[in-house]
Amino acid sequence: MMLRVRQLDLVVTIAAAVAVGILGTFDVVSTAVTGGATLTMLGLLAVSSLHSRTTQQNLAGDVAELSRLTRQHLGGRDRLLAASTSGMDIDLSQAQDIRILGVTLGRTMRNHHATLQRRLDAGATVRIVLIAPDAAPLGEAARRSTVPERPEIFEHRLRPTVDLLDTLAVRAAAGPGTLQIRMLDFVPAFGMIAVDPETSHGHLHIDIYSHRNGAAEPALPLFAHRDARWFQHFTSDFDRIWSAGRPYGTGSAEGRGGDGQGGLCAGRAG
Repeated sequence: MMLRVRQLDLVVTIAAAVAVGILGTFDVVSTAVTGGATLTMLGLLAVSSLHSRTTQQNLAGDVAELSRLTRQHLGGRDRLLAASTSGMDIDLSQAQDIRILGVTLGRTMRNHHATLQRRLDAGATVRIVLIAPDAAPLGEAARRSTVPERPEIFEHRLRPTVDLLDTLAVRAAAGPGTLQIRMLDFVPAFGMIAVDPETSHGHLHIDIYSHRNGAAEPALPLFAHRDARWFQHFTSDFDRIWSAGRPYGTGSAEGRGGDGQGGLCAGRAG
């Protein structure tokens, strides 16, 4: 509609210019009238030109903004994936629902142990899943990392993690928070830290495991409000893996309290 109005405006201006020119040529109107009409039409043309230039600038700005938003949403491979930091850049300081999944979780637990203690003191719920220190999952982890003859690598990595989990369990038992831990008889295909995944502001940090021992791994951030499909995919996978896990500890650990689902639950049921 606006384009048709602009076309009509130009047609009327051209017709008026032709009419004034003819009238001036045959002395039908005075020179003063012709000059005034000419200046008026020049002014109209200047206004039209200025309007067109402004419209083009606005259009160029809109196109540039659309391109920026498209790149931000789709992203290149370096924007979509980043090198894993084992969750060191994930802020858990205000989280009420924290879910952690991994193989040995050595770096992740070191990075977040103090924060997890504070969150348990504040009444948060923490669920952690990792492989059991048994021959089958340790051997599978070694084979997946193409070092089948070195399962002891993963056994050594698990030991400090288990020690940190024990200190978390003691902390949770004395406070309002809830700590649940399960162990797997298989190696998960990905690692995950979930922050308040049941809320609209929830987000996930997904580590995509490689088949090289000690190699850099890509990480994928997902947000509940932006990546609904894949956010739900990974949170559902966590639930399935959790269901397949078994309680951490078969004696004293279970004696500190069950979660009603067969997993360790240290602390009050919240």
